[in-house]
Amino acid sequence: MSDVMHRVVIVGASAAGLRCAARLARLCPDWRVTVVETEESFSWGACGLPYVLSGDIAELEILHRTADGTTRDESYFTDVKGIEMLTGRRAVTLDPTARKLTVRAADGTEETLSWDDLVLATGARPRRLPNQSEHPRVRTFHTAADVPPLHKELARGGIGSVIVVGAGFLGCELCEAFAALWGAEVTLLETAPTVLPGLLDPETGAIVAAALRENDVDLRTGVRVERMEPDEDGVTVHLAGGEEIRADAAVVAIGVAPATELAADAGIELGPTGAIAVDERLATSVSGVWAVGDAAEVRHTVTGEAAWVPLGSLANRQGRTLANLLAGREDRFPAVTGASALKVFDLNVAAVGITRAAATARGLAVRSVWIVGHDKADYWPESAEIALQLTWEPATGRVTGLQAVGPGEVAKRVDVAAQLLARGATLADFTQLEHAYSPPYAPAIDPLAVAAMVAQNAEDGVTPVAPAEELDRTAVLDVRLAEESEARPLAGAGVTCLPQGEARTKLDELDDRPWLVVCERGPRAAEVARWMTGRGRTVAYVGGGVRWRDLAGWQSRPDASAD
Repeated sequence: MSDVMHRVVIVGASAAGLRCAARLARLCPDWRVTVVETEESFSWGACGLPYVLSGDIAELEILHRTADGTTRDESYFTDVKGIEMLTGRRAVTLDPTARKLTVRAADGTEETLSWDDLVLATGARPRRLPNQSEHPRVRTFHTAADVPPLHKELARGGIGSVIVVGAGFLGCELCEAFAALWGAEVTLLETAPTVLPGLLDPETGAIVAAALRENDVDLRTGVRVERMEPDEDGVTVHLAGGEEIRADAAVVAIGVAPATELAADAGIELGPTGAIAVDERLATSVSGVWAVGDAAEVRHTVTGEAAWVPLGSLANRQGRTLANLLAGREDRFPAVTGASALKVFDLNVAAVGITRAAATARGLAVRSVWIVGHDKADYWPESAEIALQLTWEPATGRVTGLQAVGPGEVAKRVDVAAQLLARGATLADFTQLEHAYSPPYAPAIDPLAVAAMVAQNAEDGVTPVAPAEELDRTAVLDVRLAEESEARPLAGAGVTCLPQGEARTKLDELDDRPWLVVCERGPRAAEVARWMTGRGRTVAYVGGGVRWRDLAGWQSRPDASAD
């Protein structure tokens, strides 16, 4: 090779780094593209790891293969992709001025690499509890190496009970893996008052919490772990307040943190999130140094602020974008909406944008509405329910977030919403959503558009309250059919039953107290509320209706509150 050949060194052989390297090798075959990776085994589909433990994916090695069955090992990237792989080497020091990177092998030997462009794709590492024990009974779950020890112990019956710390993405997924396949007793601990606190508001989070509990997960929110004491037979978890919980094993799943030590030590600027600050060209504060993937910040569409969104989907896109830029092509990495999804037992969960809580914390004045609909035409035999919460800015009409949960198809709605949010869409844009309609695939009006229409109704004064509203705070008007009300009556002495079909002619018989109208899913209650508002009454209705409350496990109790 010529000494004047352009050399790109990429630190990190996960999604972003390898995507960048492979495309760059295709676009610039005369360049020398080198990837430095600490591990000997790399390029695993890490997002699939919980599903190996749950048995949904038959064997771990599947996550290490391409779609056609080729193993993604060093020879694959060298021979097929044309990338120079330096595995088993850790990048230890970076000199941006001299453009030198020092790497160290496992035996302690070091070598220095020169570069024209350096890409930091150093990824993220699992967060740990303060003073977390190093012990086989206390584990994190982040790489392929974390799967076999747990799988072995579960298979031989060595783990009959497990404590999962953290009810985020991974924690919720692991609960299903431990409980559904292995029948282990699972305790899930979360500091926040609800599950998936960064993804969902309490109303939607309560539906996920109910699904966990229905599957025998002992969910405890609002608790804090003070310390863990493992021994040969298990682990004792001590909670603030003095309670102790004993199990055969514990998995700490409290999230990940960007791996930025190499960048920070070299004086490369970190952003407010703690990840590496980059611009839309993925350039860092140092010329010739770039950052992609879980180590780098992004810009959020809704807030306009720097954000840290460690998702494999974004990492792959960033890797390709940076390869295009380094090769001289015109490209930019745009702001992101943060669309994400997960499976919690038989419940599908997805969200995009920011939560109502996050918007309020940033000083944004927002409102939310809640609906329960069907993912297909309601009369289609395989239709399934989905609960949607849509949040928007009344001052501008701009939609700021969507949360969707249920046994039905929710990711499709969030995917569409993501494209709209990326363009700053308003409620009006959402109501005019065009979709592929046929009863086996969707209702005539998609639930996403319905939610926006409900929000517009709220702007017109048809006011919803959150599904967790306590029904004994005011007079309650149940406008369901008589057989519905009799089959599942609302608790509380202040409930008046008046079916919608009779309400228009009998509303004047109601006293002039403030009324809260309830129906099964919301639409009938909203219509009656509109009639009452038109007659000068003070009235609101329960968003999502009785059905949302059922999904959340509140069972229409008058004293229900968000989990």
